[in-house]
Amino acid sequence: MKITELTGDVKAYGDGSMGGKGAGLARINECLIPHSEKIRTRILATSFFDRFLENDGEFGDDERGVFISILDNLGEGPIGVRSSATNESGMSTDKEDLVHAGEYQSYMLPNNHPDPAIRLRMVQQAISNIYQDFIEKQPPASTEKMAIILNPVHGVYDETRAGPCYYPCISGVADSFFPHALKGQDPQGGFARIAFGHGYATILDDFPVISMATIKDPLPLKLLQIGRGQRYFYALDMTRNRDLGGGELDTMAKLHTRFADPRRLRVLGMEESFITIEELIQNDRFQFRTGLDEIMGTISSEITPHFQIEFVFNINTSDMEADGIFHIVQLTPLPELKRESVQMPESPRHTWLAIDNVQGHGVIRGITRAVVISPFLYEMEMHDEVRESISEVNTTMREQGENYILIVPGRLGSSNRDWGINIDYRELNHASAIFEYGVDIAGRAEPLPEESGSTGGIYGSHFLYMIQGGHDEEKKRLKTRMQGTQGTHFLTNLIANNVIYGFIAPTEDTLDPWFFSAPDPTRALSVLTFPEPVAIYGDSLNQRCKVVTDNG
Repeated sequence: MKITELTGDVKAYGDGSMGGKGAGLARINECLIPHSEKIRTRILATSFFDRFLENDGEFGDDERGVFISILDNLGEGPIGVRSSATNESGMSTDKEDLVHAGEYQSYMLPNNHPDPAIRLRMVQQAISNIYQDFIEKQPPASTEKMAIILNPVHGVYDETRAGPCYYPCISGVADSFFPHALKGQDPQGGFARIAFGHGYATILDDFPVISMATIKDPLPLKLLQIGRGQRYFYALDMTRNRDLGGGELDTMAKLHTRFADPRRLRVLGMEESFITIEELIQNDRFQFRTGLDEIMGTISSEITPHFQIEFVFNINTSDMEADGIFHIVQLTPLPELKRESVQMPESPRHTWLAIDNVQGHGVIRGITRAVVISPFLYEMEMHDEVRESISEVNTTMREQGENYILIVPGRLGSSNRDWGINIDYRELNHASAIFEYGVDIAGRAEPLPEESGSTGGIYGSHFLYMIQGGHDEEKKRLKTRMQGTQGTHFLTNLIANNVIYGFIAPTEDTLDPWFFSAPDPTRALSVLTFPEPVAIYGDSLNQRCKVVTDNG
């Protein structure tokens, strides 16, 4: 079996591509990244995927020999088995979308069973599950392939009252560009979304975690009104070491913070049972904030100017004066999106929608369709049916080469169905613009009690960042709310592919009632055709968006 040794402790087995994650980790290991240690990386190139298909979903002796060799090399202790597809991180052979993130399964395994045959079996099952999940999600005639990454998982062992667990002190996602920086903040300062425990907390969006805006010179957390902090965390359950099902959370435990080691919680910042992480962000304890800032600057200058990283950060509780250590576990290069001024039409023949909170930038013309999930008709019991209908409409639009506007209630893409519709980006990637309609005009992520029947639901918004109030800087600063939703894979795909994305405040914004003129009042989803083609104007610099009849 061919083995290619790369810079740092990185080895690629077989032929073909290393995939998006593999290529990103190889580049990270080529550089001297401050405040961090290189992560041992073993990559199964796409030739393993080819042989898996040729052998009808079975692994041969050669493949098993490689798996055994890698496990011997990595040793006992938790490992990650992660997808690294060729259509992730801008590497796709199909250039329809620039970036795909978080679409395929990955696993963390305890890898601590005393029988090496059982440890091998779990690794094989994880790789097989990743391959099968990838195959099922590919469109007909797809030429994309899957590579696999195996890494040690860096963290701490904790004998909790819920059983033995393993987790990093901090997991995070950080982006190099922050499109909603306040006056006086540098958008190049980036933003981060961080959580105690494993990184599923930062990407699943099923409970509140902490956001930094911006990484360089962040605002005080109390002024960001983020809520009381993090109360739950994900940990690798070290007893789930014999069998692996189909779900990537099969080996994970979701625990209340009271189960975690209190020594680690206290040094992060605590308020009652909520983790605030203020010690790391405001007081720069263990050089967390300055270290992350230097890491982002180094990657920007030496690898790529626009990017997203996923990382873990751990501290030594026996030496509270020592600096913490970062491990960069993923690098995703992002395209550089031009942010030139957008001239809004002042006297259009008809304005269909006008809002003051928007992500995404530019002018999109020739849109003829709107897909609307009515907040007046949608109920959570309809979730699966509506999600499937959105995916089917998107497939039809893709086949017809047509883009559309999507209007939805609540937080699109959230794994919490109380907050909205859980859907993958690939299932709506022909939506040129997405607008979320919600009760909570303050933009809060969590649903509010319904105060009246006028808004049609109890949904909050998934919108990235809201500035309420006037144009005075002090008023803005005191009324700023970080949603804690940056860094989710869904939003990474929207930002990277420049999908115009906004929040409709029902009592303040302009929205033509035509959008809710469902031809079938018994169905929550409608596909409407505009009387004439419309144009979408998105200006994220000045936080304005209009959908108007296209004057040409």
